[in-house]
Amino acid sequence: MKMNKRNDNTNFMAPSKKTIAFIMANLLFYAGPLLFAQLPDGTRSTVGWIEEIKKNRVEEEKLYFNEASVDQTVSFSVIPYVILDVNGLENCREEEISESIYLLNNYFKTIHVAFRPLPVQYINDYNYASVSNDGSIDELVRTNSLERTINLYLVESAMDDTIPCYGFTWFPGDSIRNYIFLDKDFIRGNYLVTLMGHFFGLLSTHDTLGGYENVSENNCAESGDFICDTWADPNLFMLVDTLCTYTGNLSDRVGQDYVPSVANLMSESCDRCKCLFTTQQYRRMLFCMQRYRYYLR
Repeated sequence: MKMNKRNDNTNFMAPSKKTIAFIMANLLFYAGPLLFAQLPDGTRSTVGWIEEIKKNRVEEEKLYFNEASVDQTVSFSVIPYVILDVNGLENCREEEISESIYLLNNYFKTIHVAFRPLPVQYINDYNYASVSNDGSIDELVRTNSLERTINLYLVESAMDDTIPCYGFTWFPGDSIRNYIFLDKDFIRGNYLVTLMGHFFGLLSTHDTLGGYENVSENNCAESGDFICDTWADPNLFMLVDTLCTYTGNLSDRVGQDYVPSVANLMSESCDRCKCLFTTQQYRRMLFCMQRYRYYLR
């Protein structure tokens, strides 16, 4: 498969993530449920994790992988915490949590990985109902988390700094924070799958912290998401309609038009359109499980 990633020329005017999120938040406020559709992913890429990806490139590429080559199922425990709202309500049914983990298992069975849900825990403190990835979660996780376990927190709202998002997590290089935060409104769909992709090492397909990837893919191994079987992506947030059609007309920095995949689970495409990880994305997650997340049980 050909690849693509986000790039700029002098006419490249893709709005920033914060600008899009601000507009979307105001639209949701004024239009309510009729416009409810999408918030951005709040997981932040880091220079440290990108350096780890670069350092591991040769070894990762040596990891032979296809579905038949993975002969042993590995399981990880997930403990869900539901933070009650100001009225003491869950606003999230255990059946929905089970369905979300079932979907997660459907995607990860390709690499023989299973997620085993532990009994749901309820936290009756609405002070934790709204969280941000700026460090304000420290007290919550200090008193409500299990070591060597994926801790899933279902909250009333999540913020990337001060911008609304559907959730966030941390990359494998941060072995202390085995945490995933997810807005309860997004328990259905692929949102948890995307966050788990980050948790096991995947960057967003539109990531540019490590450099802009050309539409031609001639720098796919050294920029973007550092994966060469994903398509270059200008950030699809609000640029994919409900018919799964890319509605943008953006170009990379040399003037080549993007032709992105609207189906990749690590994109900001419309959730109903997202349905796949690529082979090399699966390989990276498998590599990161073995190299970084081996301590999980």
